[in-house]
Amino acid sequence: MRSEDVRTLQLGPLWVLSALVGTHASFAEPDLAAFWDAVVSEGLRAPAEARVLLGTLTVDRSGLLLDLELDGRSVVSGLRDVVAVLGPDERVAGYRRALVRIGGAVARARGPYGRQISSEDLDRLLLVAQLLDYSPSTADAA
Repeated sequence: MRSEDVRTLQLGPLWVLSALVGTHASFAEPDLAAFWDAVVSEGLRAPAEARVLLGTLTVDRSGLLLDLELDGRSVVSGLRDVVAVLGPDERVAGYRRALVRIGGAVARARGPYGRQISSEDLDRLLLVAQLLDYSPSTADAA
């Protein structure tokens, strides 16, 4: 896989975060903390290929955040590029599901009592799933 494709996949979770919180840079600390926790948590249970890729996100967190700021793609363009890189056979098995689950974890952390997803964040999360050509199941809510 080309390095540009790997970087697009690495930015994917940050585009999900951006879609939920409505900013492309200068994330609020609680949102960022919930995001990194979700990346680590999902990385522990994702299929091997997705686990390896998610593990690379935590190597240089500040560099990844800077790359997101410098990247000219919008959330929609970025997530569509993620889909293109993954291809129809999902080159990195389980990655779309991992992105939706990361988004769900962040949305829950932002919701009432840190346990529920607000209706606004649920709408955003469903849009993210659509952009990723992913149909969430009840298992994704776990």
